[in-house]
Amino acid sequence: MAQLFACVSIFLLVCGSANAQATQFCAYAWNEFSNCLRFVTGLYSDPSAQCCESMRTLNMKAKSGGVAPRNICQCIEDMASVYGIPFVASIIQDLPMKCNEHLSFPISNSMNCTQ
Repeated sequence: MAQLFACVSIFLLVCGSANAQATQFCAYAWNEFSNCLRFVTGLYSDPSAQCCESMRTLNMKAKSGGVAPRNICQCIEDMASVYGIPFVASIIQDLPMKCNEHLSFPISNSMNCTQ
């Protein structure tokens, strides 16, 4: 996990937004979402309690209005693209149900963050 955070830090420094606030937001979003990587990539059959708590936290940010849902989506999409993280579509669809949380932002292999 430490290696993942090191990679995230490097990514944000190299590819991150020139806007420090946006970069900080992406670091926050990715830190939360990283708790679900083992589930959404198919390594675990169920999300951890920490994953579900992180989804609730991100969902609260997304519901706060403004561009938060789009920003969360874009941050996750960018990181997945750069690192080639293979989300398992059927498992991602189960995440809201398994965490008992309707997500206010999309997560998929073909995310469209503009909607």
